[in-house]
Amino acid sequence: MKLSLAFLFSTVFALCFAAGQSKPGSAVGQNSAVSTQSQDQQISNGPVAEYVSDSNCTIGWSSRVSGTMTLRYGTDPAKMTQTKEAVASNDGRNHHVRLDGLTPDTRYYFRVVNAGEAISGVGTFQTVAAGEPPIKSKAVIPQ
Repeated sequence: MKLSLAFLFSTVFALCFAAGQSKPGSAVGQNSAVSTQSQDQQISNGPVAEYVSDSNCTIGWSSRVSGTMTLRYGTDPAKMTQTKEAVASNDGRNHHVRLDGLTPDTRYYFRVVNAGEAISGVGTFQTVAAGEPPIKSKAVIPQ
């Protein structure tokens, strides 16, 4: 019995350690993007897909600096050619973008840009199938 518990503990520990070794800047599940250290940590929360339907998505984030933020997005992470300017809150640090005209049941990739420089990692979300209810989320999945 003690040997079984010791094996179970060491297995769980190894899995937790391996999960913590994922590559920084990689896409972390649906609805989030992770910044790398080299991007000056301008984003303090998010970006996260807060609302996803079959044809639109709202992405939000908070930044440590104010400025005109833009979201680059597309269906290929290497070719995010579509852009949309973010709407900022009164303090200029909370930002939202609503993407319209999206294709149902399709994976999209996105990245936040400030003054032409990427300030977030690449995030991802998938639109729901036509006729399915929208997804609402405000949780960022930690890396």
